[in-house]
Amino acid sequence: MRRFYEKEWQGIPFGSFVKMSATKLADASFYASFYEAFFKKYKRSEDIDPKWLEFKLQAVKLLKEYGRFKKEAAILSIGCGLGIMEKPLIEEGYSNLEITEVSEVPLRWLLPYIDPDKVHIGFFPGCIAADKLYDFIYLSSLEYCFDQDQLIDFLKAVADHLSPGGICLLISVSSEPATPFKWTQVYAVLKDFIKFILDKIGLRKRGQFFGYIRNRDDFYHAMTSAGFKQLKDGFLDKKTRWDSYWIQGSKCREGGYENRDFE
Repeated sequence: MRRFYEKEWQGIPFGSFVKMSATKLADASFYASFYEAFFKKYKRSEDIDPKWLEFKLQAVKLLKEYGRFKKEAAILSIGCGLGIMEKPLIEEGYSNLEITEVSEVPLRWLLPYIDPDKVHIGFFPGCIAADKLYDFIYLSSLEYCFDQDQLIDFLKAVADHLSPGGICLLISVSSEPATPFKWTQVYAVLKDFIKFILDKIGLRKRGQFFGYIRNRDDFYHAMTSAGFKQLKDGFLDKKTRWDSYWIQGSKCREGGYENRDFE
C-alpha cells in the first residue's frame, strides 16, 4: 500500500477551490467544496467523463450478476457519491436500495429518484441503525481514503450490518499488481520518491494527498482480517484492469477462498 496524490478530477483543478495539502488527507469539507464547483460546471451526468460513466455502468452490470442482488433484497450502497450507479438500479425496480453519503451535496442528481427514508447522511456505520441488516452491501471508489487498519475496521462494521450469508462487494479504482517486487512497482516507488524530493525543494508540487493505492494482497488481507470468507476477485474491464479491481466476500461461518485468475 502506498500514498497517491491528485491535482484535479473531472477537469476541476483542486487548487481552484482549496489550498492543496501533500500531507493532510482530503476531508469532508474538501469534498463538499469540490462538489459545489462540480455542479457549477456540470448540469447533467451525460456531460462528465465518458470513461468514468462506463466504469460505473460496468459496476452495475457486475452487481446484477449476484444471486443475492435481487430487486426485493435489502441492499446498501455506502458512499454513493453522484449516484451514477444507483439511479438506473432504482429505475429498474430495486426498491429496497438504500444509500449513505457524508452530506447531501453530491446527491443533487439522485435525490429526485430515491425515497428520502432510504437516504442516510453521515459517516457509516454511525448513520445506520445499529440493528439494521442487509443482504448485500457494496462500496465503490471509497476504500482509498482509509489506511489499512482503518479499512479493516470499516469492513468489520460492514460485516456487522450483513445478514448471515450476506455479500460485501468492494470496487476499487486505485489498485495495482499484487506482487510487491515487480519492476512496475519498483518504478512506481522510485517515481513517488522523486516527486517527494521535488515537492520538498519546491520544484514540483505533488498535489493533494488523496488516499492509498493497494495491491491484491492488501485487499485480501483487509477482507480476511474483517472476517469475510469465500473471497472472489477480478477486474471489470481487462483493457483498463489497472484501475477497476473488485473483491467480494461472504459473511458466513464456513468457507475458504476462491481466487479468480486475472488472465
